[in-house]
Amino acid sequence: MASSNPDASAVPSPLQDHTNTRIDRTELDEKDEEIARLTSLVKGLTKKRGRGRKRAGDNAPDDEDPKPAKKAKKSSTQLTPESDYAHYGRIVGRLLGPFEDVAQIIEYGTSVDSAMEGDEPEHDAALAEAYLILWQKFPGFREFLLKLTNQPIVRRAVERQMNAGMEAVRAEDTSTLKPRVHLYVNEDPTVPLDPPLSNLKLKIYRGRNHPVFARLLNPMYWAANETTYREIAEGTKVVDGTQLPIFVFPLNQVFPVGAKEDDPVWLDVLDNACKGEICLRSAKAIYMGPDSALEGDGYHKGRPGKASIIGLKTFTRRVIAGVITQIHFSMSSKQDWHKKDGDFDYEVFFWTIYNLFDDEEWAEETIALWNRVVLGTVKPRAPAAPQPAGPSHLEQLKAMRATKKREAAATTTSAAAAAAANSADTANGPGATPVDVPAGSAATAS
Repeated sequence: MASSNPDASAVPSPLQDHTNTRIDRTELDEKDEEIARLTSLVKGLTKKRGRGRKRAGDNAPDDEDPKPAKKAKKSSTQLTPESDYAHYGRIVGRLLGPFEDVAQIIEYGTSVDSAMEGDEPEHDAALAEAYLILWQKFPGFREFLLKLTNQPIVRRAVERQMNAGMEAVRAEDTSTLKPRVHLYVNEDPTVPLDPPLSNLKLKIYRGRNHPVFARLLNPMYWAANETTYREIAEGTKVVDGTQLPIFVFPLNQVFPVGAKEDDPVWLDVLDNACKGEICLRSAKAIYMGPDSALEGDGYHKGRPGKASIIGLKTFTRRVIAGVITQIHFSMSSKQDWHKKDGDFDYEVFFWTIYNLFDDEEWAEETIALWNRVVLGTVKPRAPAAPQPAGPSHLEQLKAMRATKKREAAATTTSAAAAAAANSADTANGPGATPVDVPAGSAATAS
């Protein structure tokens, strides 16, 4: 898994000022009761179900009616000892992405939080970001997890429940897109898929077995034709998770196939990545409801959508990468979810999309587009922090884009200096002292 930095708004680095976190003894005492009650909860969840399972009131005297236990008031984000941690997993599942393991995140985060100075584990930006997302979403969860370092059985039970919730939302998103994604693949959504899918449950008719899906899954550098598809089938060309497929771009995007991969002509193509209709329609289906997918910006009707349920106010690079990963799977011929599909690795693909957002200007523009089209709002986004390079094969294009920006800035600076020099000459008259002008400027050319 590639390590990357978060889209964490204005929040500082999650762990930089929390090493050697000290918890006041009073706070620890206050957590004792929570741990005891949670232990009871875990025992109840792990008891055998069936005839032998005890029911509330089994030990009540014969002459007394069992009193029903009072249910704690539920909250989607407030931590309580009676909390349903599978529900917590369902909330953070979409925020973290489809490949994170809660146990690994908690182990890393609590190790950093409780380590003595100099004993911290090796920094992992992706896990640090995930830990930040995990505890920020639920008040009190960070201190709660630190307390559970001495309660391994209870902590493992919490982790199992959260992982189960995360798996459930991944399956939910798959079931949302699988029977509908074919409705989103034409620029004009009123035009049906041609040829139509003969079976919406069996995915064997998708992927390379369908001309429309075959084209959309084709890497952007290759010609989308029968020759390419045959070479892929024969193994002459290998499709892996580091390549950008056509479907992540607008449906009318023109690809300069034949140009070298480091040709600047690809820069304009790269700027349109993640802005395609299929991406935005699918995101609306997941977060606002299937009825919203082909409607106007921010459209929603009926019950609250997933965005409202999990409190999604703005898209992040993780959320966008998760949606695009789900789209790829829904269009593939692979029937069951798995990290690998031949040479194609879905986890690598997730981080390839994620790492596109290391350009702050492009990331802000792209996230603003998703916020407007899907949520109906425009939320400002804080600049992303620097991150290690990921597995993407687009590093050359990214470097070229950075060079192009530096050259544009240098040209602007030179022009401004020349204008200032000319202004000074005019003001001082013929006898004024000459002003040095940078070589290559407009003044030198004249």
